[in-house]
Amino acid sequence: MAFQRPCLDCGKLTRLGSRCEDHQAVIDSKVNARKAQRTLYDASHRKQAKLIKEFATHCWLCGEAFTDRSQIQADHVLAGVKGSVLMPAHAACNAARGNKPVINP
Repeated sequence: MAFQRPCLDCGKLTRLGSRCEDHQAVIDSKVNARKAQRTLYDASHRKQAKLIKEFATHCWLCGEAFTDRSQIQADHVLAGVKGSVLMPAHAACNAARGNKPVINP
C-alpha cells in the first residue's frame, strides 16, 4: 500500500506520484503536444529533404555553390507552411531568412 503524498502543485493528497489527477493530466497533455510537434514531417518529407541535401549544388537563396556539404539544409519555399516545396539552402541563409518570404530584387 502506497503512502499518500501532497501534490506538488496544489497540495492535495494523492497516491499517483508527485501530482494529483488533475495536474498530472495537464502535464501529460503538454508532453503529448510536444511529441506531436516532433512528428510534423512524414516519411516522404524526410526522404525529399535527404535527396535535396544529397544532390544540391547551389543555394536557392544566395545562388552560391555549396563548399561544405554539412551546411546544406532543405528549406521550405513558403516558410512555415507544411507541405511547401523544399529547396537547398545554406544553413546561414536559411537562418537569416527565418519565416520571412523571399523578396526578389
